[in-house]
Amino acid sequence: MKGFKYILISSMVILPLMATACSSQVASGQDALTEGKARQKAEQFVRQSPTFAFDGMEETLVLTETLYPDIENAWTFVFEFESRQYGYGDRTGQMLLEVITPHEAMVTIEQGQVISAVMDGVWDMLAQELISDQGNG
Repeated sequence: MKGFKYILISSMVILPLMATACSSQVASGQDALTEGKARQKAEQFVRQSPTFAFDGMEETLVLTETLYPDIENAWTFVFEFESRQYGYGDRTGQMLLEVITPHEAMVTIEQGQVISAVMDGVWDMLAQELISDQGNG
């Protein structure tokens, strides 16, 4: 009888712990970022970026490529769009050259966060500044 009590008490302690561990693993799996959600996050980032928000042409924004870095839960999305004037960022109050300007934005999402965003290979969309010219220095 003593052994039976020990097994009964042990089960009352261990089973709830095991159930909690299993349910938290399932829940975290459900919260995992999918490629589709990452793409939406990247597109929203481009839409809200000062360059696009200032004069980006909504109807021209398209996803042209998805790259798969060799990192778990990471994607690089390549978007193209046109803006109504030349330049980057919020150009309020600046003299602007009115010319339709094509842009390419590469946005990398890792673990649900934008970790890199570069436009046309020269504009750091996170820092909102030109990437330094490393060849002429």
